[in-house]
Amino acid sequence: MKPASSLPAFLVLAVIVATSFLFVGTVAAQQPFEVLTTLTYLGGTPGNQLYKYDYKVVNNSLFPVIAGVLMFFDSDGVNFLGDRADFVSAESPASWDVGVYADPDPNPWFVEWMDPEYANPIPMGGFLEGFSLTIVWKDPLTVPDVQHCEVMNGGAEGGWTEIVARIGFLGNILGTVTATCGSSTVPAAGVTVDLFDSLDNMIASTVTDELGQFSFVELEPGTYHLTIVAPIGYVPDAHTKTVVVNTGETVNAAFTLTCLPIKPDQRTIGYWKHQVNVYLTGKGKAQESLSSLSNYMEMIRIHFNENIYNPVVVFVVSTPGSRADSLEALTQLLTINKGGTMLDRAKQQFIALLLNVASLKLSQSTVISADGATVSQAITYANALIADGLTFNDEIAKDIADRTNNGLVVPAGVIPLSTPTILYELKPGTLEITRIPDGLALSVGYPNPFAERISFTVAIPEGFGTVRMRVFDAKGGLVSTVADGNIASGTHTFYWNGRHDSGQMAASGTYFVKVESGGKVLAGKLILSR
Repeated sequence: MKPASSLPAFLVLAVIVATSFLFVGTVAAQQPFEVLTTLTYLGGTPGNQLYKYDYKVVNNSLFPVIAGVLMFFDSDGVNFLGDRADFVSAESPASWDVGVYADPDPNPWFVEWMDPEYANPIPMGGFLEGFSLTIVWKDPLTVPDVQHCEVMNGGAEGGWTEIVARIGFLGNILGTVTATCGSSTVPAAGVTVDLFDSLDNMIASTVTDELGQFSFVELEPGTYHLTIVAPIGYVPDAHTKTVVVNTGETVNAAFTLTCLPIKPDQRTIGYWKHQVNVYLTGKGKAQESLSSLSNYMEMIRIHFNENIYNPVVVFVVSTPGSRADSLEALTQLLTINKGGTMLDRAKQQFIALLLNVASLKLSQSTVISADGATVSQAITYANALIADGLTFNDEIAKDIADRTNNGLVVPAGVIPLSTPTILYELKPGTLEITRIPDGLALSVGYPNPFAERISFTVAIPEGFGTVRMRVFDAKGGLVSTVADGNIASGTHTFYWNGRHDSGQMAASGTYFVKVESGGKVLAGKLILSR
């Protein structure tokens, strides 16, 4: 039961009269009156949260004055949804009285402010502040909104409050990502974390800093999904975690990455040069398939070259996704002609190192120096030496990559142990390029198999325009339409949440994604395993 006060006789009459009025909005200034509201979150526990309304009542045209104000709650008030608010306290301007009328829950209740002696009324063209109301709000995932109100000057005029400011109700997500290999656990820098709302719409993306920390701030209360992008050679404790953000709350989240047990089997520049030349010249026998080489180069381009935290730029492909252009760019880096500079040699060894990591012949977590530096730190440091333009540093970068590619230990002190452990990502949509006709490219998402969400990356050339992407089951039945419409040229990522278009969860099994654009058709296989 909420506290109650008796109603003056003329107020009872005013409420009865008000039931015959058509209540209209009061947002625009031409309305007879306005109630401008500041809503402040005061704290509390979920389901027992304190909010304060501060009201400014404006009399635009009510003659002669406003001398009564009412605010309604519960089923007759905020959003007309049941019993969600309890009265705590109220304050009033000078000479005004305040009272509360309440029936047992879940019936509506209201607060009234009256100036019975007309000592400080609100004249036409004037306003009055000092009305405030504190409530307990019982729904942790929503925020009190506008409410039904009335003002009186002998009769009654009804409308709605207008919230002009909300203070302190937004929440935050703070998180960390750590990487564990054996007994060693370190912060994971450069790892992408994506934020999705409860409807699986991606609303933000960020990368972890040098301390492995990430944050999403100023979030509306609600349910969110955090999805981590697994770095090359690592698996997360979960690809997706659900986080509930209550009003004004900061929620902590954490992902733990565990390195895969990759036995070092790195290859030298001679090995990689041979693989490329077989496909360019048609001579010899390659140990790597053309499809695998294409995947490695795509991974290097997207996950090293385009890494948000620490871009590693070693080669440029004129047409992303094109095998021919990629092979040509790669062979130019791997082949040093007479007169080649130390920078050329540094890039030659460096690209071989990236190929060893992209092909999972070498883990980012592998220790390669006498004092404990890892492959990840070697990549980051060597890249900085190559990019700084100093010739003497090019030789250091070359030696680091050369020794690593040959399975030799890098001497202590060469790679600063303060170098960030950046885990270069295996982003969704880069594992398998199924077909590449005329520049159109489809990459099937990672992880595959997947349990909750999978992504697809499509490279769309100029002039293709309309893109239709659909998921079919093994019998050819349509499961979901992921995209269907005009999409600008470039590289785009789409997501499927493992559900039918109706919202029903799809069963575990084999599915196919089909992309149609510019008269071309691409297809890729995916496996849903719940």
